[in-house]
Amino acid sequence: MNRWKPSLWRALVHHQPRRVRRSKPRLELLEDRCLLSATPAQHVLLLSVDGLHQADIADPNLQPDLTNIISLQNQGVSYSNASTTKPSDSFPGALSYLTGAGPGTTGVYYDDSYSRTLLPPTALGGGSTPGTEAQFAENIDINSNLLNGGGNFDASSIDPTQLPRDPITGLPVYPNQFLQTNTTITTIFDVAHQAGLYTAYSDKHPAYQIAEGTDPKAINDFFAPEINSLGALLDPGTGMTVNADTLLKTDLALGFVPDVSGFVLVDPSTDPLGPGDPNLQDLTTNPLLTERYDDLKVQAIINEIHGQASHLSPDITNPQVPAIFGMNFQAVSVAQKYFAGGITPLSDGSTNPSLVLEAAIQHTDASIGQMVSALHQTGLWNSTEIFVTAKHGQTPRVGVGGLMADSTLPNLLGSAGTPVAFAVQDDVSLIYLTDQSQTQQATQTLQTFKNTGSIDVYYQGQLVVVPASKIINQILSGPNLVKANLGNAATDSTTPDIIVTLNPGFIWVGHPLKFTNKRAEHGGFSADDTHVALVVSGGALPKNVQGKTVGAPVTTTQIAVTVLDSLGLDPNQLTGARIEKTKVLPGLNLPAGQSSSPAAAALATFGNPIQVGNGPEISGGIAGQTGSAPVTGNRDSRPVVIDGPSTVRGTKSSTMVLLARKKTGTAAVDALFAAGDFEEF
Repeated sequence: MNRWKPSLWRALVHHQPRRVRRSKPRLELLEDRCLLSATPAQHVLLLSVDGLHQADIADPNLQPDLTNIISLQNQGVSYSNASTTKPSDSFPGALSYLTGAGPGTTGVYYDDSYSRTLLPPTALGGGSTPGTEAQFAENIDINSNLLNGGGNFDASSIDPTQLPRDPITGLPVYPNQFLQTNTTITTIFDVAHQAGLYTAYSDKHPAYQIAEGTDPKAINDFFAPEINSLGALLDPGTGMTVNADTLLKTDLALGFVPDVSGFVLVDPSTDPLGPGDPNLQDLTTNPLLTERYDDLKVQAIINEIHGQASHLSPDITNPQVPAIFGMNFQAVSVAQKYFAGGITPLSDGSTNPSLVLEAAIQHTDASIGQMVSALHQTGLWNSTEIFVTAKHGQTPRVGVGGLMADSTLPNLLGSAGTPVAFAVQDDVSLIYLTDQSQTQQATQTLQTFKNTGSIDVYYQGQLVVVPASKIINQILSGPNLVKANLGNAATDSTTPDIIVTLNPGFIWVGHPLKFTNKRAEHGGFSADDTHVALVVSGGALPKNVQGKTVGAPVTTTQIAVTVLDSLGLDPNQLTGARIEKTKVLPGLNLPAGQSSSPAAAALATFGNPIQVGNGPEISGGIAGQTGSAPVTGNRDSRPVVIDGPSTVRGTKSSTMVLLARKKTGTAAVDALFAAGDFEEF
């Protein structure tokens, strides 16, 4: 953030003589980080409440359930016109705020997509013919029935035999490597790790190892309990599990949602009855189970706020308060989809949120409140920025979605002689053809069907035949995909040949009569899918922006750039953001499209620095430059910027070491922090 004030700079470089001969500079020791304490934000907490619409925050019926988020609004900047990616799947939605780029650049359109160049996983037969489904969800877990995924809640839970393979080496392609399929894509964790900062992240699958970008060690503390694992609620008093569905339905009939905070979430490995317990079920099928699942990650964040590891792991050494950390919440999304959840339209035009949705929002909001309290308790509030957003919304926000057989369009295209190699469909269709040269023919077939066809639609089991023209919105292929910044299927190996968008309220499913418990879904292009909440708050924000609302259109990709700016890091190191020319979020006192690091602000104010290259020493006010004799008598107030691993013995008078970083972006901070070598007189 560009909140480095000239008055603060003058206070630092024109300080008064002290009675004490030597004192250590006020540097925050966070894994040898190179950010001085004057940097406004020392920590950034990223929170995704999956499914949370901007309309939810603005809904008077839901505002009593959002007291902590609204408090963050009042202390921060709200963006009333924020959009996530198209498609609005969780994978590209998360990558948008981690990379600063959308799927047309990252090449990641869904957590289940297709690659024309990779080879099939060995577990699926392998082979040497390019072209395979590239699924990065619970399917790649060693054991997706367990919360730990069969490993240690992290990348160790990934089964390499389930991964697509590199066509040259035959080796498995891990999620972070898949992100590099079309072009090199870095993440905010990449950039922070290269700068020597400690990082942490938690999400819903071990497959979110994709967040590490180009460096599989970019996240120091990765915690990814499996959301699609099997779980049950254990009553500590009886030592037995209860059936979550029966509990919820029984209490809903009585007019309330039960509080399950006293229950323990168990999986087949911890259930007293073992894997045969009939009460075990997929955590995404019941909001009560999902709330207890979210609690695992909330506790991980609170641990990290206290400088502890998210969970017991031999790979987490020297845990510290992360510079960047975050998690996603699942309960709201599950409650929006649940048959008794969502929001009901009333005959007078008003709406009525379900008890299930209200309970999920209350629980999530209270969890965020716990994190805020922990930041205050640990004294970190004033050095922390919090971003609250959503990977995706949910369609329809109000009412019940109509379910349609997802075989409809693939069967249509197959019958027309343009077979489909792969399709992923929710409230959108991403279609990969067996023969790309047939794209124009297939597009015309779909257009004719839109104009003349009809589709069977089921509303909680009731059949309605609807004209296809009322369901299908756009059919994008070829130049229209490129124009929409959705990639080029002719050159990019993961770009769909055709994307079919739907009007709000229609959902593709495997068997419509078996999915009567689903009322909403995400993945599509509609406003309900993409118009998400976005709030930037925290004690590190300047007072003069707190309580502001920005109505200008923004995207979640801008979060990534803003996070790095807040920490004084260079957003240009985000390759995807650089390609898309992603700018910082407006309204935060940051120059659009420019780094707002303290270094940038100070240099803009005080002119060129004394550059110190690789190898020389700064000692007692002496600055050296590569290939030249030491420059003595440095008594002006220009900042010294170290661009290499120089030795620092201290600086006298008004000279100040502002930043230590190699030109490559790799941190060179050992000399600053090792054994008190850096001292200020």
